[in-house]
Amino acid sequence: MPYTQISPDNLELQVNLEYPSQGIIVCDAELYSFHADFFGTGPLPLIKLEAAEANKNLDTVNSLYCFFCDQELKRGDIVHVFGGGIVCDIAAFAASTYKRGCHLHLYPSTLLAMVDAAIGGKTGVNFRSFKNHIGSFYPAERVLIHPDFLRSLPLAELRQGCAEMLKGHLLWNELPLPDFDGQLPTVEEILSHALYKISICRKDPFDVDTRRLLNFGHSFAHALEGLSDFAIKHGDAVALGMNMACDLSLELDLIDKARYTDLKNTLGLYPYPAAALDFAAKQSPEDILPWLRQDKKNSKKLSLILPVGDQIKAVEISL
Repeated sequence: MPYTQISPDNLELQVNLEYPSQGIIVCDAELYSFHADFFGTGPLPLIKLEAAEANKNLDTVNSLYCFFCDQELKRGDIVHVFGGGIVCDIAAFAASTYKRGCHLHLYPSTLLAMVDAAIGGKTGVNFRSFKNHIGSFYPAERVLIHPDFLRSLPLAELRQGCAEMLKGHLLWNELPLPDFDGQLPTVEEILSHALYKISICRKDPFDVDTRRLLNFGHSFAHALEGLSDFAIKHGDAVALGMNMACDLSLELDLIDKARYTDLKNTLGLYPYPAAALDFAAKQSPEDILPWLRQDKKNSKKLSLILPVGDQIKAVEISL
């Protein structure tokens, strides 16, 4: 079976982009437009996907299954995925389920995908507006980082990756804070965040123990994304969600005022879009709770990742 283990050996830096030699390609449509000279001249079958949350569903997965079938894709063939988090999530899920799993290589093209979405083997699509409600654990055999992809990235998309890097810094202070002024992170900064996530995920590949900490801010973030019909982008939602987690921790007396202020000052460095801030401020606990109840990490209780004392921990709250 093509399923592989999460390992630093799976992560590769590819400074000079190399065209795959075998398999099929799933490519972000916008990325294709920037690099048509690379993608358009190769011999492999290729399908383009529009990277939008509205397309992150089973209908899109079905279109990939049809493409795979038309190309007579075998289990021993490789699905090469070029794109950001949305495209990686969709295509990786399709690859993980087609003929019970094909070989998978990911080429993340956004900062968010390089430091988070392509790392650790989570795949998924949205269902009834619930984020990644249907998915699988299926680590890619290779994750190839090509830093030049970031040069065509709009500032708003670069910011989404900075949110995940901010989360990483709060979980482990040795990780560098991202530059919030639009500067591209260095290769070393990207790899340090990716390798940190790998180090966590390889100890807990199925998200039942320490890996849960990587969900800091995400339960609230997924609620904001769903409530806004995905008008709020994922990284912005995560940054807002970490703020909401801190607010709840203070309310529950899990942290003191000094710790709260320190966390909020760091989170205050993030360049929140005014519309997202305004939307989040209007949501009441009654608006948020139904989405939290649907979180896939829950058991019989509400499972949240919250600041507790000087740490960030998993906390269970009665539903």
